[in-house]
Amino acid sequence: MNRPIPSPGTANLVMPAPPPASPCGAGILPARFSRAGVTRREFLWRSGGGLGGIALARLLGSDRLLASDPTPQPSPSALPATHHPPRAKRVIQLFMAGAASHLDLFDYKPELVKRDGQPSDFGEPIEAFQDGLGPWLKPIWEFRPYGQSGKLLSEVVADLGAVVDDLAFIHNMVGKTGIHSQATYLQATGFQLPGFPGMGAWVSYGLGSLNENLPAFVVLPDHRGFASNGPKNWDAAFLPPQHAGTTIYPGRENPIHDLFPDRRGDLSPPQRGRRPRTPARTQPHPRQRPRR
Repeated sequence: MNRPIPSPGTANLVMPAPPPASPCGAGILPARFSRAGVTRREFLWRSGGGLGGIALARLLGSDRLLASDPTPQPSPSALPATHHPPRAKRVIQLFMAGAASHLDLFDYKPELVKRDGQPSDFGEPIEAFQDGLGPWLKPIWEFRPYGQSGKLLSEVVADLGAVVDDLAFIHNMVGKTGIHSQATYLQATGFQLPGFPGMGAWVSYGLGSLNENLPAFVVLPDHRGFASNGPKNWDAAFLPPQHAGTTIYPGRENPIHDLFPDRRGDLSPPQRGRRPRTPARTQPHPRQRPRR
């Protein structure tokens, strides 16, 4: 069915009517939108009168093709001008929950060696796990100086001695809780409570991206499972959602969620020379089974 639209000229424009709603619900397409394909008129209607038209307007607007001034404007995700030339190209953060204590790796405490075996007393109640506080314990492994800076490293990380002068160690960080989930929030977002953006989301929000079609913040989670709080550690929270971390699962058929369409939603017509997909077999109803 076509609807004529009055035009000030001598001819009338003819606009195809929108496809009728399916009586079976929004999840089931009508017969003419089945695997057999759609007509050209229906394709143009669906492309220009739905989400496709909204996407087209967004693309034309970002390139200033709908305005009187055709000068392209910078994208909202473009790199802003900084007060000094940036040097870093990328940041890689390795968060290894459950790793060895920094006191046994690169944070040498000579006072622990001096008080090894003595009863520990902080002068105030201290939150502890399981059986409370035990005596002071010196580092398990031996420490040695490395590099021109003489940085002390334990023997288990002695391989870092060759590049120790190129590393920055931060020894003045403190925490206010011994709860794993809150400490993980503090490490990932800078706050102990949920609802704040991850560090990578802040970097993406502040510095922008070189390519608006690619994420500026990606996450490679441990294949054995998430750390405490899961995806909340790299969430955008109250920042625009495009700054949230994009989780990538290497080795999977679909390494990024929604990167490829689901096979069950394939509505394209079968190609010539290929046999149509055989529908799944189902067991007949008990009443319909043949008697033996």
